[in-house]
Amino acid sequence: MMTANRKESLHLYDYLCWKIGSEKEVKGRRITFIAIDTSFKFQISSGSKSEGLDLKGSDIDVMFINQNFKVYESERDNFQAQRAALIMDTTETHPCFTRLCLHTNYTSLHKDHRNVLEQYGMKYFLSNKLYKQSFSKSITKDRPMFNKIHGPCISDDDDEFDIAFCLKCDNWISQAVPWITRPRSSWLSPETVNEIIMNGVLFVPIGFKGSIYEDLEWRISFSVAEKILIFSFNHTQLLCYALLKIVLKEMIEKDENLKTLLCSYYLKTLMFWVSDDANPTTWRPDNIIPCFMACLQRLLYCVEYSTLLHYFISDFNFFTLRLSTELEKKTKLSNLLKNIHQQGIQCLSASETLHDYTKFPTAVNKLLNINTRLVKDILQISHNFHIPFDNRRSCVLLKCLRHPSKTVLSHDIFLYFMSAAHQVLQAKSYTHHTQNNKQQYNRYQYDLCHLLIGLHSDAVTGWLMVASFFYAYKNYFISLDLIDYALSNFTDEKCDHLFSNKTRILKITPKQQFALDMMKNEKLLTTFKALTITNLQFAFKSQILPKELQQDDMKGNTSFHPIAFAHFLRFLCFFHMHDFISCRVAMQDLKLSIKKIFSAKDFASTLHLRSSLFLGIVAQMFGATDSAREFFNHIAQMDEANYTSASTRLRELE
Repeated sequence: MMTANRKESLHLYDYLCWKIGSEKEVKGRRITFIAIDTSFKFQISSGSKSEGLDLKGSDIDVMFINQNFKVYESERDNFQAQRAALIMDTTETHPCFTRLCLHTNYTSLHKDHRNVLEQYGMKYFLSNKLYKQSFSKSITKDRPMFNKIHGPCISDDDDEFDIAFCLKCDNWISQAVPWITRPRSSWLSPETVNEIIMNGVLFVPIGFKGSIYEDLEWRISFSVAEKILIFSFNHTQLLCYALLKIVLKEMIEKDENLKTLLCSYYLKTLMFWVSDDANPTTWRPDNIIPCFMACLQRLLYCVEYSTLLHYFISDFNFFTLRLSTELEKKTKLSNLLKNIHQQGIQCLSASETLHDYTKFPTAVNKLLNINTRLVKDILQISHNFHIPFDNRRSCVLLKCLRHPSKTVLSHDIFLYFMSAAHQVLQAKSYTHHTQNNKQQYNRYQYDLCHLLIGLHSDAVTGWLMVASFFYAYKNYFISLDLIDYALSNFTDEKCDHLFSNKTRILKITPKQQFALDMMKNEKLLTTFKALTITNLQFAFKSQILPKELQQDDMKGNTSFHPIAFAHFLRFLCFFHMHDFISCRVAMQDLKLSIKKIFSAKDFASTLHLRSSLFLGIVAQMFGATDSAREFFNHIAQMDEANYTSASTRLRELE
């Protein structure tokens, strides 16, 4: 007979699976980030979201590995000639920090690389301060919203994205060697330990606060290793970790005075130490409450004794300075943790995320529509990253799909991203005029097959890309048929994640939720194909972007709202067919669609600006120069970052 404690634990476990995510949902989120990281060659996503948790207030952390520099531990290592070599110098630095001394000849470096170095004595060191300033300046040119330096990262206006440009050492460093043979429970397999070692370490641009070399020091980062460790957690472990994060964000940090004492990284470190000590068999759904209370007890112990050691380099104690100089705050935090621990699991009622725990029905429907939530999660993640798909990415994804260890879930998610990648045709180095008939025919067939694969990732955009392809080849009748079919699919039950630089939260309407629920037994790819809509993305200098929009394709990949683009493309087809009556109808449809799909708050969004540009181009093609000038002038005033060609077109009309 099940004891009351076990029953309550299972009830909490079911509730957390419903509220935070089931095992399948967590895996789906992780695989989505892996697919995105695979698409971007030197990107590593980190933080809660990439770990599979989608908690309130979690930002998106992305690390890019700088390929211009390579870090080595000593001069005895084998150097790669094509990159500037840096050697770790840990003399006079705190554990977990190092200076990076230039080994390569200074005069042989590019000017941009020399500008981030500082001479100290006879040596040159990479300055973390100059390095961040350099990347901040370069990234702000294309993405003006990224204008804040936040620790080792560059952040956006809303603090939703943290980007770190880090360096890598391919080898496991000597400071962390004791971790390999440290006594621990059997939660980590030898294969996992070996995988961690093989991934080396990273270096992020921030020094030890108060150090005399603070601007020259770099923090040694184990982000990749920590991600592997989190992926090694079973679902009960992960949920306990999530509960600790909720306690921190929604209970402890309610007190403004306690906000700076703890951070999510400390909780992650704590979970690793607890997992080292605990018997893996204790992490069970029917034991989740005792497990969570043990984690809370460990956190209280660490605070009271001002001791939380770095998991990989245990010489470094996070709490040495953090708590020893804040005795009043430490006492307050300790008392709060004692109070939370004494309340037991009822403490969750004080949490905004988990406040309805006591109202959660005991008899839970185990057959939750996981596909519905996965579709939403995948759309939201890919929406936030706004991935510029291309042929190279699709090839990388295809290679991953062939991996024998791929599960059905990962197979479906990778197929989705691969199909989306095929919606974008890369510009070719040759043109129609330099090809013979056979070459043109082969290219025509190849590109068309490529785009047809792209039909499987959503209900509308893939068809519009094919319509644009036929428009580029002057097959206007076929293009019109495809546009009409795409527009017929643009219905209310479709879930869209149309990119707007003002909204990043995907909201599902009741009608969309019902449609997703009706397809809960279908494959993920089938659901995406039937019920989702994405932006159109054209590669830089794309051959199938209408020539009327070529001016807007000079800065890189270009995106358009599908319904506005569809009506604009209809106008272009009718215009070239000299059907001017239909042109006027298409122009009116374009105006109405823009008015319907964009609200006043969206006016400065990139999609709205480009959609409004269509109206100016249409007016200009119809000979209404004054109207065109008025449209272009209005857009140019709002388009401070020059995302559109409005300013250029305005000058051409003068």
